[in-house]
Amino acid sequence: MSVIYFMLSVGVLVVIHEAGHFVAAKLLDVKVLRFSFGYGRPLVRAQLGETEYQIAVFPIGGYVRILGIEGEPSGTGPANNADVGRSLASRPLWQRLTIILAGPAANLVLPVIIYFAIYSAHTMVGAPVIGDVLERGVAQRAGLQPGDRVVEIDGSAVHYWEDIEHRVQSAPGKELHVRFTRNGKVFERYLTPIEETVWSKDRDGKESVQGRVGITYAPFVPLVGVIDEQSPAARAGLRTHDLVISIDGQPVRNWSDVQRHLGKIARRTSMVYFRGSELPGIPAVELLSPGFADLVPDTQLDPTLKRESYTGIEHAEMFVARVDPGSPADGAGLKVGDLVVALDEKPVVHWMDLDQRLQAEPTKTFHVTWKRAAAAGKTETITAELTQVWRKELDEYDHTVTRLVFGAHNDVDRGTGAMTPVEGRFGYAFGKALERTGDTIRTMVTGFFHILGGDKPTEALGGPLMMYRVAKVSGDQGWDTFWLMIALISINLGLINLLPIPMLDGGHLLVFGIEGARRKPLSQKARVRIQQVGLGIIVLITILASRNDVVRYLLR
Repeated sequence: MSVIYFMLSVGVLVVIHEAGHFVAAKLLDVKVLRFSFGYGRPLVRAQLGETEYQIAVFPIGGYVRILGIEGEPSGTGPANNADVGRSLASRPLWQRLTIILAGPAANLVLPVIIYFAIYSAHTMVGAPVIGDVLERGVAQRAGLQPGDRVVEIDGSAVHYWEDIEHRVQSAPGKELHVRFTRNGKVFERYLTPIEETVWSKDRDGKESVQGRVGITYAPFVPLVGVIDEQSPAARAGLRTHDLVISIDGQPVRNWSDVQRHLGKIARRTSMVYFRGSELPGIPAVELLSPGFADLVPDTQLDPTLKRESYTGIEHAEMFVARVDPGSPADGAGLKVGDLVVALDEKPVVHWMDLDQRLQAEPTKTFHVTWKRAAAAGKTETITAELTQVWRKELDEYDHTVTRLVFGAHNDVDRGTGAMTPVEGRFGYAFGKALERTGDTIRTMVTGFFHILGGDKPTEALGGPLMMYRVAKVSGDQGWDTFWLMIALISINLGLINLLPIPMLDGGHLLVFGIEGARRKPLSQKARVRIQQVGLGIIVLITILASRNDVVRYLLR
């Protein structure tokens, strides 16, 4: 299947590109001599009208041969007086530009079609309902609660959760007027998102500043953790990863509900929970069995001598499930089963909060505090210094990426947020397709200039082996992933062909621009020299890409 994925990807991308030239030439009545699917000796050939169509022996890509493409009125086909007026070289500048631009344009239109098909299949999207609220965050201080439905921000209607994300993230430090509903009543609050330095999803060094108010779409799952074996929670029979479903007869939807029901006042509490147990011989499947806990909190004195309730219930997501060997977390002494409780002496109750604070200051030396189960059922509190590091790693496509490494991980999945039907599904899909294509184009253009400026290594370039690897991995992940990969590469191909390099479409555009400025065509000698320069550049790029392929895939 890997070979099929590779041939299909290359075939679709190149044929789409050449089809753009073909359609534009036909519409402008420029003679098309041949349209070939594949290269080399033809296997099947048919003459339909004035154009020859063929399938060649190497079905990787294809080409279209247009009369006068190299500037000679006679082109490469049979010439007569009628054909002279139908050659590309004889046409007005705008027609030549249209035909040349049609190829890259087709590569940029294809992603829109792919994204549209994917988005139009979505009938439900995230609703603008708050799944959970971070402690001591902007939203909590303003009185927002899980379950609140945001209906308006700064006078603009909110339909989906992504609307909230966009408006909050794009307004760091700016006061926002928020209207939301709760139990059928409408409330209004003013929120000012704090500035937050964030990195891309994989922490690969792409930095930006966004706004944050401390709300999440997906609720934090009410999974409890118990590290103190002498705590009231342990005495009540609770264990780490028990899923709380009700407290004192009231349903529990998220971790905020657990905190709210337990409160700060010591009182006896009834808890119902589910506990997972593996099926013998089938470790991937768990059976959930119900349990009941009669929780009787202890009363303790805090450092200011105030009384507070102590249950020993922790949030399961803050337990370390994996530590990367040789990472900063490993060097600091963190181990599997430790409970991270503070960063720079400020409490952390959600792993997301820990991750955001670490990413905001990648070069800072942090003081990390955690609890560890000790002998005789006791716990010990440990604090150590930790500084994150940048490391080069291979991603699933064997691309080298630089990532910010902390090294400790949890294993608690987030919950599921509320969903809402898409309003005007096809209009929504078309808008999202244009938006995603535009964002991808901007990202690729920025990355290209970073390579030219030396900010990114030339190792980012790749040849046929990289293409084969990308096609294989994306294909193995499913057709949706495969077509998303096709969309990305199609955009890349379209942009590359617009580069002002002779022998590429951008090179033709450059020649046409020069001729337009001179108001006369270039000489045949000048055209040959330009083509030679273009060939040299293409050869250098090919050698560099092939060298990267060999180093990346054959010499590792």
